[in-house]
Amino acid sequence: MKDRERVIFFSKEDMARGFELQKGEHILRAETNSDYSDINDVFELYNLKQYIDNDLFLKSWTQEDITVFKQKAIEFGTIVSKFMSTISDENIEPLYNQLIIDYKSSFWEIISNQGFYKNISVDKFRTILENNPHFIREILSHKRLVDHYNHTIRDFFMTHPESAEIILSYYEIKDDRDENIHLPKSLTIKDKETIVSNYVDSQKANFNYLRIIQYARNKEGFKLSDKIRLKAKRLIEDENEKLCHGENSINYGVTVSFPEHADKIKDGVIEHNFHIHYTYSLDYIKQYNDPYILFQNFILLFEYLDHQHRIYSVSKKSNLDIVERIFGLHPQHEYPQGIMFNLREMTSQLQIANYAQVLEQMGLSLEKLLCQIFTSIFHERYGFADNARLSMPTSPSYLEKVRSIAPEFEYILKQYKLFVEDGNIDFELLQISSAPVAIKDIPSLNTNKYLYINEDNEELKSCINSFFSDQTILGYVKPYKDKHYHTLFDLLANEDVLFDNYEDYQKPIINHLIEKRYLYIDDNGYLQFVNPIRLNILHDLYQNEVGSFHRYPKRFQQEAKKMESEGLIYFEDTLFSKPEQSYFNFILNKSEFTNGWDLRNKYLHGTQADPEKTEKHKEVYLKYLNLIILALLKIEDDLMIHFATQQINQTS
Repeated sequence: MKDRERVIFFSKEDMARGFELQKGEHILRAETNSDYSDINDVFELYNLKQYIDNDLFLKSWTQEDITVFKQKAIEFGTIVSKFMSTISDENIEPLYNQLIIDYKSSFWEIISNQGFYKNISVDKFRTILENNPHFIREILSHKRLVDHYNHTIRDFFMTHPESAEIILSYYEIKDDRDENIHLPKSLTIKDKETIVSNYVDSQKANFNYLRIIQYARNKEGFKLSDKIRLKAKRLIEDENEKLCHGENSINYGVTVSFPEHADKIKDGVIEHNFHIHYTYSLDYIKQYNDPYILFQNFILLFEYLDHQHRIYSVSKKSNLDIVERIFGLHPQHEYPQGIMFNLREMTSQLQIANYAQVLEQMGLSLEKLLCQIFTSIFHERYGFADNARLSMPTSPSYLEKVRSIAPEFEYILKQYKLFVEDGNIDFELLQISSAPVAIKDIPSLNTNKYLYINEDNEELKSCINSFFSDQTILGYVKPYKDKHYHTLFDLLANEDVLFDNYEDYQKPIINHLIEKRYLYIDDNGYLQFVNPIRLNILHDLYQNEVGSFHRYPKRFQQEAKKMESEGLIYFEDTLFSKPEQSYFNFILNKSEFTNGWDLRNKYLHGTQADPEKTEKHKEVYLKYLNLIILALLKIEDDLMIHFATQQINQTS
């Protein structure tokens, strides 16, 4: 029999189960042999038994067939156990080498689960492992094997630098623990550090794993020295230098200008090689030179906030393309930085730098403008505290500017926190506490400020994935295949789709959405949304990871409250949303992400770049200006909502 014709059990969720069961049906209907000599025949019985044990059957089978086949599966189990009980040091190698590759994992599964490892000596196991090193991950998935061959596996790790990838996967890579990997207990913290160090020094170090080493977080059972991280960092820099100058390198960039006599108030053009050029009308800026309007240009022109006044520059999963999401290795505590995120960061830096020059040409100062907004205009427009304070640096040195502006950013947040809690700013009270305030702890004046998907609701997450994921291919259905809809939601929102147009293998998901009352089939056989408003809210949360409740239309707010009562979403009352909190933490510290820029701590503890690197300190200063602008925009949003709510309450 050809290897590809044998039955293979992948998982009970795998879509190939029907095809595999068809391949094995003749075995189930035939008489069971009493004796087998080919180990692959035995393991085919084991794989077929897995389908029956998991109640996976062909639709064509009768209940009588199923009853017979379940009895056959019991017989298969006896045959497998009998065959494997003969395994010993004398025959294990030739038998193992005869196995087709798809049955190797089943082999170790049986060896572990049924205790046949007791028939295999440590020396023989060591020989098998050395001859088949690529199967180490499979062996590590079985705790009994790892415990039994503890020191042998430890020795294997110490002599194979590539084992560092397993250690890093176990401790650092997202979701890798789901593979149920077990490390030998004899492998010490020092052993792990040595293995990783040897890996960095080897010629086989993978670029992606070097990134993980650079940002690895010390934790119980795993620690890396700063020297190892530095070695990894330098190798990454060397590799990046090669990539940037290679023939297949991908370059992208941004330019920003403020021309006179522009045709449009703002415009953006994607030029060759993914370079984007933004233009903003200088005439418009000069015409509307009121301080408040000049501040609002960060929304109107530069789009720092979206239509719900969420910070636009945060990293979102929906902005990562398929390659960025799927390929590469992603540490557990890494802030995702895709191309879109990097472009937005580059753009905001140039917008601030060039806009500051425009204001200077107009006889104004961006720093003084921001002071005026916080200390007086917020009070005049929204009733904010009339004693708010903000000082901007005047030193010509960018290093000194950063050292001055960094505490002012925190000072703004502390003042606003006091105002929300007490209705005023008591500076004597503020000065008592010298501890920094966490971004997540800045409260909002408004109840139900933000809404989020309830991640504990697995049923909801499954339905959301069916509607909005571009990996389900539910948007690919005749006669609309040429229109290239990426998701089921996009398809149904734009086209009339017959239920019968879906293939049989797609219908179970559609039926599930009908059962959960997200979809229904109308009298003409077309699929329709049961509650379009609810679906639009879920779509917004899927795309942006947060919704601003008070920026929703009234009907959407009413539906959101129903969704909360049903356990689909929940509300929080903070100044910054969770994605915004993560963004600020990424820039300022390493409390949440190992790859954070850590600007606050670098300048606080004197580990910033060389004082002579003026351009580097200028970049950091512009970044701090950017953070202050974002904070002021979010404070204004909070004040604006609160002020409007008070006006409504007074007139109702």
